[in-house]
Amino acid sequence: MRALAIGLVLIVVASVSGFYLYARVINGLFTRTNVNLQTASGDALNILLVGSDSRAGLTSAADIARYGSDTSVSGQRADSIMIVQIIPKQQRGVLLSFPRDLWVQIHENGHLFHSKINSAYTYGPQAMIDTVAAFTGIPINHFMEINFAGFRRMVDAIGGIDVCMNERIYDSQLLFGLPSGTSHLDGVAALNFVRMRHATAGGDFDRIKRQQQFLRAVMSKVGRPSVLGNPVRVNNLARAFAQNVKVDQFFQLDDMVRFALSIRRVGLNQLETYSVPGDVGNIGGASVVEINQTAAQPLFNAIRDEQDPRVALGGGTVTPAPVVHTTTTASHAPAAPASTCPPGST
Repeated sequence: MRALAIGLVLIVVASVSGFYLYARVINGLFTRTNVNLQTASGDALNILLVGSDSRAGLTSAADIARYGSDTSVSGQRADSIMIVQIIPKQQRGVLLSFPRDLWVQIHENGHLFHSKINSAYTYGPQAMIDTVAAFTGIPINHFMEINFAGFRRMVDAIGGIDVCMNERIYDSQLLFGLPSGTSHLDGVAALNFVRMRHATAGGDFDRIKRQQQFLRAVMSKVGRPSVLGNPVRVNNLARAFAQNVKVDQFFQLDDMVRFALSIRRVGLNQLETYSVPGDVGNIGGASVVEINQTAAQPLFNAIRDEQDPRVALGGGTVTPAPVVHTTTTASHAPAAPASTCPPGST
């Protein structure tokens, strides 16, 4: 469920921003977690967004049969990990996605050991924050987390999302697929769409592309009059967001409003999307993603120093993840041009 934790977070916050007084009520519905964060400096705000695979909140028999319950699938891992950087003065934003199998040094309450990055969340939000910050050198100013139930409810609250595929895809593990052309996804289908890892040859790398596609689609739809101009949808979206998203103890109403206004100023065209570059490897018999440090370090440095990665990288090794209309290409291959889907669609 990954990037969506993210996308939907950005979206709902943007919706609430137009209803300042109402947002005071919504602000009280958030679940908060006490964590140590770095105070924002300079012009940028860096938010760590985590999509948890926790089954908490899934209560219906159909949901439990489909995903499992919070007792049959215990604990929690990060199914999606992203850093969102917003720089209002530059009217620019950066979205950096992390492959869930990325091999990193975990920082857990003073203990250091190596594992896949998604396992850091097993030890709680602070371990994830410390691990990502140490790995990238990028300061984390705020934290947000959403689970399966919250993601679904927020997608349904905005009336679902349309996606366009150049060819049929099918995930044999999730038993979920989509035909070529445009499909309308409700919350259940959207959750499957962003979780698919076995539908295309690129695996998790392709999934990251789909998640970034979906994020853009959600942000675009939330800005439409059909959502923002509909008080019922705004209310449902705001409540679904607040009741299903965990935030740090410092994230308050004023931050929500400033963040929402910043995102609106940035706009979709100035939201740069990247993935941590790496290659599939094997460590101890486990399939992992090993970072390409030579390619990744300039990207990390640019985000840390609030520079535009497109300028800092000089058109070199790392390029923004494209908004593609097919998800069949591997991570190292150029995206195929859209053949059946119109430009700008997902």
